[in-house]
Amino acid sequence: MALMDIESARLAKAAAEATDADQRSGGRRRRWVDVLIIGPIVVNTIYYYAGLPLNAFLIGTHPVLLEFIRGSTVSMLAAGGFARVGKAALPAALLAPVLISIWTDPCYFYAGRRYGRRIIEYYERNDPRWRKRIARGERFFRKFGLWTVVFAPFLPVPSALFYLAAGEAGMPFLLFILADTAGTLLYIAMFVAIGCFVGQHAVDVAQTITHYAWWILGGTILLAVVYSIWASWSSNRQPVE
Repeated sequence: MALMDIESARLAKAAAEATDADQRSGGRRRRWVDVLIIGPIVVNTIYYYAGLPLNAFLIGTHPVLLEFIRGSTVSMLAAGGFARVGKAALPAALLAPVLISIWTDPCYFYAGRRYGRRIIEYYERNDPRWRKRIARGERFFRKFGLWTVVFAPFLPVPSALFYLAAGEAGMPFLLFILADTAGTLLYIAMFVAIGCFVGQHAVDVAQTITHYAWWILGGTILLAVVYSIWASWSSNRQPVE
């Protein structure tokens, strides 16, 4: 279950830079395979942010559908609660988020296989925080290998690092995808189980969120506009060197 946020965009940028470096050095040119690796990650990042309003509108009425199209943890919690009170099927709650949760993971795997250390080096150069994360992730992978892929969603390191490492290390793809799917099912089961334990309270919270969905959407848009104005104002105040 790879990250669906700004880190995905950073990986896409790193992969693009690695390919550009190959071109400058007279190596391989950017090909369709690079588009297949980078493209879904970029699309997934855009979809992550564009689809955020769906959480509020669907969580209180169709949580299993929300799981299927978003794979968010809040939808898993809600689906577990709905399953507990008999308003959703438990197998559906467990299986619905699997595909959306892992569909870009093979891209990270093949990014590691195709670009290797160059992506890791990009992160290390451009963000000092990632040096510690990468070092921690590499220690985990050297020690536990395949199990880091299985338990990637639970470890204190971005999951994408383990998928990159698996690709770079030459792990068979079938073995990787089986481990990835197993880990994702465990992760989903944990949140669905919590939702089941909470039961009717989870349903009540979900339905309340949907009831105020338009207010939540309006508040989110307002906050985004205010933040954009503030960021622009702060940038304009910085002295020109």
